Amino acid sequence: MKLIVGLGNPGPKYADTRHNIGFQAVDALTKGLRGKGQFRRWHGVATEASFAGEEIHILKPMTYMNDSGRAVAAAIRELNPQWEDILIVFDDIALPLGTLRFRRRGSDGGQKGMLSILQAIGHQEIPRLRLGIGADSLLPPREFVLQPFAPQEIPLVEAMVTKAAMAIEYWMYRGITMAMSRFNGRIECSEQQ
Repeated sequence: MKLIVGLGNPGPKYADTRHNIGFQAVDALTKGLRGKGQFRRWHGVATEASFAGEEIHILKPMTYMNDSGRAVAAAIRELNPQWEDILIVFDDIALPLGTLRFRRRGSDGGQKGMLSILQAIGHQEIPRLRLGIGADSLLPPREFVLQPFAPQEIPLVEAMVTKAAMAIEYWMYRGITMAMSRFNGRIECSEQQ
């Protein structure tokens, strides 16, 4: 059994913002899986699916980013997965746009949704996939993450979302060490087609 959580903010106002790339990545993943349905559950929208005979739960917290820990803690309490079978997918302004970075554990890195999750679970031993959204020296980070991507960035963003879905599937098959080795890094220009 796997629990995959994409972070973002609910509602059309935030749908295309940089902060919602985690939602976009798990939506792309869900399209490729045989879903059993979507439900309001664990303070969010949960999709149940199967992958290679394994039960998969995909969660998009509807608590707003800064309170993501409440939703993740509720799902963990009910499902009781092994820590290595959880993956949190979220945006990261410390990484250049188009970069994927799996990590086995670590701090929140300044990402408020991840901070909320780490506070809720009480430790840093939770795998994650960070999606680089770049940064802007003219805007404070809290404003920048709520901006939409620029038109010229869209092809790279779409390629990153597609690659992230592939990377998550690979993680489900092979685990985080192999996923780190294969997917950590920037998307090549040829992958933007």
